[in-house]
Amino acid sequence: MVIFTFLYFRYFSIHTSYSLAYALFGLNVILIQGSFYWFVKWKRLKSKQSIFPNLPKVFIFFKTFNLTLLSIAPIVFVIEMLIDTPIRVPFWLALFVYVFAIIEYVNYFHIQLTNYKNGRGKKASMAKEMEKLKRDTI
Repeated sequence: MVIFTFLYFRYFSIHTSYSLAYALFGLNVILIQGSFYWFVKWKRLKSKQSIFPNLPKVFIFFKTFNLTLLSIAPIVFVIEMLIDTPIRVPFWLALFVYVFAIIEYVNYFHIQLTNYKNGRGKKASMAKEMEKLKRDTI
């Protein structure tokens, strides 16, 4: 997704669509968090020791942060629609990227959407670790 952001800023400008820029930012934040999580898990598997023991606590914060980030996006969309009268292609692209960001948020922090069995999704690895931390602290 970083490539899409690069292309956006290369061929368009930030003034083309604030909602698209915001949606790309939100999506990139979520994808970077997921990449970081899997990198730490890979390092843990490779070295057989925890290199970042506070990982579940960090992702509990990120879960709330991402939800806030995603909740602000519709406000940005509405403001841009009020400022710009014609609905252009970047708005629909921004909406697509925003929905993709929501899907990635659900995929990383709630349910693995690619692993459905019998109509039910498997709990995401991050969600399992956060749930385990909550159980251990109670």
